[in-house]
Amino acid sequence: MTKKESEPTYEEMIAELREIAKKLDDPNTPIEEAVNLHQRGMALIQKCETFLQKAELTITEVPQPSE
Repeated sequence: MTKKESEPTYEEMIAELREIAKKLDDPNTPIEEAVNLHQRGMALIQKCETFLQKAELTITEVPQPSE
């Protein structure tokens, strides 16, 4: 299994969150679907936050060139 199949990229997660937001804004979205979309969105937000925290740690751990 490739990485893409097992874990979406940050950009893919953000794109999915945008789609979820559009569907949640649509008054024709059934309540059951809206609840499921909300739960999926919250899970994606958590994954994005984790990704950003790891990225921040990676950036701060990069050795600075000596001058």
